[in-house]
Amino acid sequence: MNCPQARFLLYAHLDRELSRNDAEELARHLALCGPCAARADSARGLAKILRSRLDRASAPPRLRSRLQMMPYEPARPRPASYFFAAAVALLIMPLVADAPTPRGEVAVTNAAAAEPLALVSKRVTGTLVCVRCEARREAGLCPLPETDHVPGLCADNGEIWRLMTREHGFGDSALGRSATIEGTAFPRSGFLRANRVGY
Repeated sequence: MNCPQARFLLYAHLDRELSRNDAEELARHLALCGPCAARADSARGLAKILRSRLDRASAPPRLRSRLQMMPYEPARPRPASYFFAAAVALLIMPLVADAPTPRGEVAVTNAAAAEPLALVSKRVTGTLVCVRCEARREAGLCPLPETDHVPGLCADNGEIWRLMTREHGFGDSALGRSATIEGTAFPRSGFLRANRVGY
């Protein structure tokens, strides 16, 4: 693991969102890399400060006692109209599910599409880098062929964003260039879809 990858995964690690293998690999990198370990300590300190400043007011004692005194009421049975609607839906569902789409293809549902994505409009300034090899223009030789670069942006505020691009590979000529990118960010995954790039 290199430093841009470690910075990219650091906050996910602090939020316990990494797999065990990624977390162990990141821990090994942090044990060997002083700057990344310092960044991790700083991030832990920031998280600790933020948690300490949260205003977690508990419910008033009277409200808690009233809630505890309320008797438990089992759920009321639903009227028969719900059963009728469910039966009609079950009869119609196979007809709709097998219906062809306008292009003649069978409709396919995606369970992942049911969860809404958190999109953020973002304007970021930083340096274009390869997330895999940490190459920049001034770095000289790169161990990867030009088509294997993974485009990323090392933002001036320390964030690392993976760029979503349609181009296969990422040219050596772009590495190390400063750029301002406006686009849509996907904070949970760390991806940035560029709508406008200025050098």
